[in-house]
Amino acid sequence: MKTEIIPVINSQNFEDIKHKIDLLKDLSSHFHIDVSDREFTGYDTWKNHYDLDRIDTNITFDLHLMINLKPQEIIKWNKQNLKRFILHLEAVPNPDGLLKVSKKTKKQIFISWPPNIEFVFIEKYLKYIDGVLILGVYPGKSGQKFVEKTYENIEKILNIKTFSKLKIIIDGGVNKENFEKILSYQPDYIAMGSAIYNSENPRESFLYFKNKVNGK
Repeated sequence: MKTEIIPVINSQNFEDIKHKIDLLKDLSSHFHIDVSDREFTGYDTWKNHYDLDRIDTNITFDLHLMINLKPQEIIKWNKQNLKRFILHLEAVPNPDGLLKVSKKTKKQIFISWPPNIEFVFIEKYLKYIDGVLILGVYPGKSGQKFVEKTYENIEKILNIKTFSKLKIIIDGGVNKENFEKILSYQPDYIAMGSAIYNSENPRESFLYFKNKVNGK
């Protein structure tokens, strides 16, 4: 399986989310939507789960929930065209409970591993999940600089991956300067926000990275 490029949408209102989906929906049917709150990340994004019912059913999306959730609160985010939940277990008071309820949704469950969290925290959860999002920046706002320590985290997960079926997403701080190095690790997915949407032409930028994956 070739690495898939997933456009990341980190927005403060739903109209912007819809606009960014519309820009690329003929090029990609899979998007990654960030949900962040000030309590955990110091930055607020859009976070009205009812709006997700307004997304075209031909579009699938991942939800990267950078928020403090009680276990049962995950249910309100579970939508028909949701592909996977990406959870920050370090952000919640009951990580085991959240993971247990999340698995009942029958969606793919990934946990996020940011650069400021030690591996020992996520290690005990790896056998219960479908994959790991290795975060190359700190949770919150799009457009941050890639944290070099992330390369060590990628290598650590890849070593574990040889003994499991874990999928890997690399997200945050990926751009033209570091893309080929990140691609060399052959992750299942690379999630990219500002490198696509903050460019002069998001469609051309998305195709540039997609062509790199295809060796063009």
